[in-house]
Amino acid sequence: VDSPKQLAQVLFDKLQLPPTKRTKSGRSTNQEVLEALSWQHPIAKLMLEYRQLSKLKNTYVDKLPGMIFAETNRLHASFNQTVAVTGRLSSSNPNLQNIPVRTQLGQEIRRAFVPADKNSVILSADYSQIELRLLAHFSRDQALTEAFTRGQDIHRYVAAQVHGIDPEQVDQDQRSQAKAVNFGIIYGQTAYGLSRGIGMPVEQAQRFIDDYFARYPTIKTFIYEVIEKARRQGHVRTILGRRRVILDINSQNHNRRRLAERMAVNTVIQGSAADLIKAAMINIFRRIKRQKLLLKLLLQVHDELVFELPRDRAPQYARLIREEMATAIKLDVPITVDVGWGKNWLECK
Repeated sequence: VDSPKQLAQVLFDKLQLPPTKRTKSGRSTNQEVLEALSWQHPIAKLMLEYRQLSKLKNTYVDKLPGMIFAETNRLHASFNQTVAVTGRLSSSNPNLQNIPVRTQLGQEIRRAFVPADKNSVILSADYSQIELRLLAHFSRDQALTEAFTRGQDIHRYVAAQVHGIDPEQVDQDQRSQAKAVNFGIIYGQTAYGLSRGIGMPVEQAQRFIDDYFARYPTIKTFIYEVIEKARRQGHVRTILGRRRVILDINSQNHNRRRLAERMAVNTVIQGSAADLIKAAMINIFRRIKRQKLLLKLLLQVHDELVFELPRDRAPQYARLIREEMATAIKLDVPITVDVGWGKNWLECK
């Protein structure tokens, strides 16, 4: 089952299932192909489950225990300040920012991350939709800013605005489409990319993007201004002044130029999110030192901070952490921080 060639023989020769994609090495059996075939034969779904389990076992279950330091009984990863070009921290040896979160089975790996003793808990503090809040801040879009200020479900709100209906009338598909567009805007996603991501025709995806920008013209203006400024200056800056040179922003090659334009906008948003959480980390560390708090910062996972602390101090320290994260940088929209704690990392959510 670990041989793509032999699996292809079983699927397409023995079971006579239709091959949907070919590569230079032959008929593909990648995830996309297996997902398409899972409606036609149960073996495809079983193979997807097997591959997921195999990856979890090989990458985490087998490897992580062998990387524990005997002296501390802990994993000690490296966090790299200057690897990611947007300013985000990256993690290595092992990469603790890559612990699965998207699937229910993958999330079970987080259950293995526990505090050092039974009187302590793990606490997770996670910025809520921080990149969209930064988009609202930079673009100064009044409608988006008001939606965040009122504490609305931003994806449901955008879906309602684009479709011209009340938020209560938005169904799950419409919300999912709006969510894909909200985040796709930040990463410069095309209509083709959006159509692939949410399974709609390219023409419909383009209409959705057009309707989005018609409803939120200041966001389109913000994106245009970031790109034009990058063309003139050759670089962009984050909210705290981190500078990134955008090499191909004036390239004659269309694809390189488009990629550079996406990089420019993404750096301003994602890089500013990195500025924000780093500022919060510094402020929390200073309070730990100044007030001699029994609080250990264990991990930073992009928009999330993970701590270890005494169980009886959890409510007190949760308030402190939320306060520092929410006020690290002043934005034009409120910053929301989701905080939870439990006997392992999984139970924090």
